Order: sequence, then structure tokens, then C-alpha cells
Amino acid sequence: MYLLAGSTGFLGNEILKILGKKDISTIALARRTIPNLPHNAKELIIDFNDIRSINLPSIDDVYLSLGYPLYYQNVMGFMSSALKKKFFEVDFIYQMEIAKKAKEIGAKSISLISAVGADSNSWNYYLKTKGILEEEIINLEFDSTNIFRPGHLMGNKNRLDIVLADMVSITIDPFLHRSFEKFRSISVKKLSKSVVNKSMDSKPGIHTYEYKDFKNS
Repeated sequence: MYLLAGSTGFLGNEILKILGKKDISTIALARRTIPNLPHNAKELIIDFNDIRSINLPSIDDVYLSLGYPLYYQNVMGFMSSALKKKFFEVDFIYQMEIAKKAKEIGAKSISLISAVGADSNSWNYYLKTKGILEEEIINLEFDSTNIFRPGHLMGNKNRLDIVLADMVSITIDPFLHRSFEKFRSISVKKLSKSVVNKSMDSKPGIHTYEYKDFKNS
């Protein structure tokens, strides 16, 4: 049994579809009803502020793909104090609470969708939060911890800032090689396939995946 947090999000919903195609039983956590729910998935509508009181059946694996909706400039590090608080609540507090709950009920493996450049010492609040979350997830000591660090996800929203980000990525990606290759953009379909396949094949220990691990999915 798998647990997926972020089932209605851009990437989370694609992960849910992949799990559906593989006929894997999944509990999909969400705030609202999930459209086109796979036959093998059961949605669980929850109050994310009360995660600790939720009763869950035994699970083997958990996927964390929650994310507060941000504009491109926010990801680049420009956030107001109010936005930082909301972002931290969703991306850090909610995901940590789900991870702790999953560990308590016996999950052996965890897969976290982080971001390229995640670093707890970064000046960029977005990347700093992602880095702190990675460290705290590792400290929970699951048998297998899988951290995925994608760059820009192509075609996320039909919104001006995202369209511009897509255009910048298309222009710059061909010039990113060697140590810079990890910053290339990635399609959500390739990333979701990689997340599911690599988490299912993962061995004990801590595993970090970047663009070179996604591109051939």
C-alpha cells in the first residue's frame, strides 16, 4: 500500500496516474475531491492542520509532493514574510507531519520531491526550506529514503510567468552541461515515471536523484 500527499498538484496527480497504471493500491491524501481517481486508489480528504489525528491503514511507501502555489519570482527567492509563513507551513510542516505519521504506522520507504539546488544554508528561502526538509526527512531514518531534485517543470500552468520560465528553459537548457546539467528543465511525465520507477526499485539507504537520472525515463 502506498500513500501519496499532493495528489491534486501538477506533479502529484501525474504520480497518481503512474501508480494507477501499475495497479498499485494507493491512498491519495487531498484537501478536495480528486478528479479521475484511478480504480486502485482511495482518496482521503483531510484537514492538513490535523494530520496527527488521522487514522491510516498500514502502508509500505510514502510519496511527498505537496507544494504551496508560488510564482516564478518566489521560487527565485523573492517572498514576503506572509508568503514565507504560508509556504513553510505547506512545504515543511505538513510534509514533515505526514512523514512522521507514515513512519509511526510502519512505512519503510519515503520519496520526497525536493528541488535542484536545495540547501539548508541557501540565501534563497525556497531552496533553504527544501534543504532543511531534506535533512529532517533523512533524520527520520526510513529504511529507504529517495530524494528527487528536479529543475523547472515544463508546462506547469497556463500563466505568464510560467510560460516565460518555459521559454527561458528551452533557450538555456542546451548550454547546460556537466555540473550544470542538473539545472535543466524536465517534463512532468518523465519526472513522474522516474519517481515511481526509482522508488519501487530503491535499495536501503539514502538516494538522491537529479536530471541525469530523469532524462531517459
